[in-house]
Amino acid sequence: MTNFNEADAAAALARADVLLQQRDLVQAAEAYHEAVWVGAAADRCAAGRWTLAMLEGNFEAAWQQSDAIRRRGEPDAHRFWNGESIDGSQVMVRCLHGLGDSVQMLRYLPALQERCRQVVVEVPPRLLPLARCFQGVDCAITWGEGAPANPPAWNVQVEVMELPYLFRSTVADLPLKQNYLQPPFALCDELASRMGTAKMPRVGVVWAASEWDATRWLPMKCLERLLAVQGVEFWNLQGGKQHAMGKQSAAVAGVRDADDFGAGLLPLSSVIANLDLVITVDTLVAHLAGAIGKPAWILLQAQADWRWMHLRTDTPWYPTLQLWRQPLQGDWDALTTEVCAALQAWLQERSDVRTD
Repeated sequence: MTNFNEADAAAALARADVLLQQRDLVQAAEAYHEAVWVGAAADRCAAGRWTLAMLEGNFEAAWQQSDAIRRRGEPDAHRFWNGESIDGSQVMVRCLHGLGDSVQMLRYLPALQERCRQVVVEVPPRLLPLARCFQGVDCAITWGEGAPANPPAWNVQVEVMELPYLFRSTVADLPLKQNYLQPPFALCDELASRMGTAKMPRVGVVWAASEWDATRWLPMKCLERLLAVQGVEFWNLQGGKQHAMGKQSAAVAGVRDADDFGAGLLPLSSVIANLDLVITVDTLVAHLAGAIGKPAWILLQAQADWRWMHLRTDTPWYPTLQLWRQPLQGDWDALTTEVCAALQAWLQERSDVRTD
């Protein structure tokens, strides 16, 4: 019998991870099989296989990997649910991942509500004002200074990203595919009045994701090319430090700023509800648009996140979203050229409809 050491296992796992990152799914699957054989960490291999399965849209295979990880019982700060029944329980849903992750998975709250006595959602402070706008929320709380003095009781807890696993979802049965987030009608109407009558189609733009992942930042030259498309009333939906970086380019192009209508996710979502289209990189606004049911184009890197699957131009998570992918990792220039041409065609189609 051949003996393998830790170095062999680490090398085999590293090779599998690289192939997965390069989206060579067939070779990556074989590499993870080899990594398991030479003694690589079982949970790490299972996590890689989980990602492979999700990229392929094979959720059932992903849950098998989740089952194996749970059986081994290694500690994980992001795993709260231990497999117990939720029926008739008081459930605490903890949102400890990114804001976009939370918006995507809070679609499961009505399904929880049908089976549980009470559903409490613990969200980051920034998300709290919007949390009550999701269907299925009995109670929404946060942590830090805004935490309640007497938190609601619970007897089962689950991290929000565990909900698809808890329900053993498949691509065919994802719940509440659109319109499960409804900003207050009064605020949407108020902002519609303040935004004024549109003379051209209104298109919201986000060019940069969170600061920790610069691979999801659209270069300024690509942003300027997009904003140069004529016949559009562009809206700046960008937040964070990137807002200041791109604001000068946006101002030169005459872009209107969503921040002028209030800070926070509640007014931002209400502005999105009053747009015709959103064009954004892979970040929170993509999920807000999809949850509201607003048409949106998502600009993805070639090595896009598992939730967007592999090579698809649509997504079962959000029927109103269209996916645009870099032809090669880092090639925003080619992608922007394609999107600008598509935007001009979209404008022409709208013009043709109006003149018919």
